[in-house]
Amino acid sequence: MNLLFLLIEVILSYIILLFVCKKYKEEGIYIWIIVILLISSIMSIKSIEINNVNIALGIGVSSSIYIANNILIQKKGTEHMKKITTIMLIISFIFICLLILSSGLQISDYNNISNLMYNNVIFSNIKFIIANVISIITAIYINNFLYYELRKVKNKIWISNIFSSLIFAFVESIIFVLITKFINGSLYVVMMTIVIRYILRLIILIIGTDVIYIANNFRERL
Repeated sequence: MNLLFLLIEVILSYIILLFVCKKYKEEGIYIWIIVILLISSIMSIKSIEINNVNIALGIGVSSSIYIANNILIQKKGTEHMKKITTIMLIISFIFICLLILSSGLQISDYNNISNLMYNNVIFSNIKFIIANVISIITAIYINNFLYYELRKVKNKIWISNIFSSLIFAFVESIIFVLITKFINGSLYVVMMTIVIRYILRLIILIIGTDVIYIANNFRERL
């Protein structure tokens, strides 16, 4: 059942991404990347069980960040690469700072229970939010150069996307899991979580190859 919901999440994310790409072009893709980065960071607080291993949510929606980024590279080349990583860093830093500051404010007596729940959720799970942001931005930064170099050597979308997906999924999975589980998890749990997260991420990204093809065939330029 968890895998079914994950599949639905992936399909909806890719469909909406194509709509945004078609309707709002480059500006829409930038907004999509930022919004999904923040949404996936919140979703990562919750985990689901797959093969007796707890996997943080957000893999489905956050994978569309990678695909959206590759659509921009395919259409625009290198001109957007520094811009998107800078925007992601700035927005993420502001977002995390605001979450921490809001949790540190003195709560009112009104609706005291929900206030305490909010503080507990943020403070006890802030590492998941930070891990999601760091892992995605780092993997995107590495992917940008790899995807573009593959595109220059042989301009085949499936080659660029699949080979860069192998690296993106590997880097993202290792960074996220090490930040969230290295201290509290056993070596077995850490390794199994990395493997399952990597496989899920890779499958989702490979499915996204068709999304890049469709977006690349839109007649309107970004």
